[in-house]
Amino acid sequence: MCGIWGIVNKRKEMSSERIKSIIKDLMILSENRGKEASGIAILNSDRMAVLKRSIAANKLLGTAEYSDLINRNIKNGEEHLILGHSRLVTNGISSQNNQPVIKYKIGMVHNGIIVNDEELWKKNRELSKELEVDTEILVELFNFYLKEKDITDALRLVYNQIRGMASTISILLEQRALIAASNNGSLYYWESEKRDIAILASEKLTIEKIIFKYGKYLGIHKSYSIKQLNNGNSKVWNLCEIKCQKRQEVEIKEDKKISKVNKKCNIFGELQVSKYDIDFERIKKIKRCTRCILPETMPFIQFDKDGVCNYCRSYQKQTYKGVKGLREWAERTNKQSRKNNCMVSFSGGRDSSYGLHYFVKELNLKPIAYCYDWGMVTDLARRNQSRMCSQLGVEFIIISADIRKKRENIRKNILAWLRKPDLGMIPIFMAGDKHYFYYANKVCKDYGIKNILLASNPFEKTFFKAGFCGVQPDFLCKGRDKAKIERLPGKDVLKMMLYYAEQYGRNMKYINSSLFDTLTAAVSYYVIPHDYFRLFDYIEWREDKVNKILLEEYDWETANDTNSTWRIGDGTAPFYNYIYCLIAGFSENDTLRSNQVREGMMKREEALQLVYQDNIPRFESLKWYFDVLNLDMQVVLKRINDIPRLYN
Repeated sequence: MCGIWGIVNKRKEMSSERIKSIIKDLMILSENRGKEASGIAILNSDRMAVLKRSIAANKLLGTAEYSDLINRNIKNGEEHLILGHSRLVTNGISSQNNQPVIKYKIGMVHNGIIVNDEELWKKNRELSKELEVDTEILVELFNFYLKEKDITDALRLVYNQIRGMASTISILLEQRALIAASNNGSLYYWESEKRDIAILASEKLTIEKIIFKYGKYLGIHKSYSIKQLNNGNSKVWNLCEIKCQKRQEVEIKEDKKISKVNKKCNIFGELQVSKYDIDFERIKKIKRCTRCILPETMPFIQFDKDGVCNYCRSYQKQTYKGVKGLREWAERTNKQSRKNNCMVSFSGGRDSSYGLHYFVKELNLKPIAYCYDWGMVTDLARRNQSRMCSQLGVEFIIISADIRKKRENIRKNILAWLRKPDLGMIPIFMAGDKHYFYYANKVCKDYGIKNILLASNPFEKTFFKAGFCGVQPDFLCKGRDKAKIERLPGKDVLKMMLYYAEQYGRNMKYINSSLFDTLTAAVSYYVIPHDYFRLFDYIEWREDKVNKILLEEYDWETANDTNSTWRIGDGTAPFYNYIYCLIAGFSENDTLRSNQVREGMMKREEALQLVYQDNIPRFESLKWYFDVLNLDMQVVLKRINDIPRLYN
């Protein structure tokens, strides 16, 4: 899920300043795929010099170490093999496992996640595991096969064993070669006719920008071709045909090693999480609708003489455009372009994963997948993204926010909220993810893609988040039909903004570094166009079918702390649903199941059983959430449990 890039320069007349400038641009252009760490490796003559740090690429460029590395290793009249990496931290501790990963005079950068790395380590016990990053198994296997195979055959054997998305660029010191490969298409390259210079990157757009700026220096005067690597195919460039006989050295400059994490069986330490369980016996006494399961604590709820709520009385069942219309649309889309004819929103969650499957397998579309990572995409979601994209052969574009900054903003807003808790202000914890819409539109514009495809669940509409801000759903107002829109009407947005402004005035702690992020998030969600194609406008969403496809065909990973497959890829959902359930006696699970009851998908009794099960606190996920936000889990949970309940 990172940004990788490479340069092959066998053109000795290419000036060193030009190469340095291209390196700088590649590092900056790749940074939007990961800002947690960065690194670079340069093979020059008989030595490989490596620099990697737990800082963003733009900051690495300003360090004295970077200037020293570049000036000593990029000189006029020399050939170079260069690779770089901008890391979105997935598997492994950032400061210990930055890339390039260097072992056995092999330097490798890797975009993706190997989901069967533990299995491969157990299967190949002769290999040496020293790091905590999945890329290491690639290097170990590659080195093992290189003892008897040539470069391409060795790498092919590696790719035949791994599961999960993997795009790699490697420098081999002894062979003086650079090799690139991908099993899902997230790696592109351009090379000159004489193959004396090449540019590689995770995204085609990155190479296009380099060519636009440096085309005349690269010898490009008219047309050019950028090629894509996929299906495990590889490409090799050598600096010379004869193996270098000089002394070979690897110089590595990286963060100081820290001790490995001690993985204890009790992940909660001395914290007794049972103290913070939800009292479901008390919640079961709350009055609920006799048709669905919404409780009396739901904002603006009213019950008639039969105990049926106004949400049920106003509900209109879903209508569908049908499979025929869906296939006709897909045929028209495929005629427009044979490749990258659409973009699928792909969070790694349950419904987006099923959507990607359906668009590719059932409709034969050739999409790219897109995700905006704002710091709350869980490792589980990333592994499922890797599974799906590798198996379906789908190129994956990820836009990474400044995750450290995003998480710090969440942390500040939680601390502010804890001073004066208010259920209407909980959505501020999730404001940072709304930039998804801005970047989705931007990626489509950059790539010339017209269709953004969503597989969002139509029954996820909650209404209570705005309701706790005093905003009543339009369809509950007398004389109005149910609003079949994704976003609130303008008057309701204004009402909610005024509510937020009042809360900000009452609690000045909300006025912090997150304020600009929150404001631009509101613009992204409520102002910019959301002209997206929605799969479940055409076909019925069926939970059992969705789960069956994902679990049986893709070995889709589920969470350890819940039986549900919903929201397990969202790191913030366990927290806000814990608060809602504890304080109001219900959560998103209750509104989802109520909608399913109204649709006739399940009986009311079954829905009740499911919500009492699904609302059980996910303490393991909460521990991850508090750890990445640097919050004391016990302090936060204790404060939340002191908040008065909305029910007796």
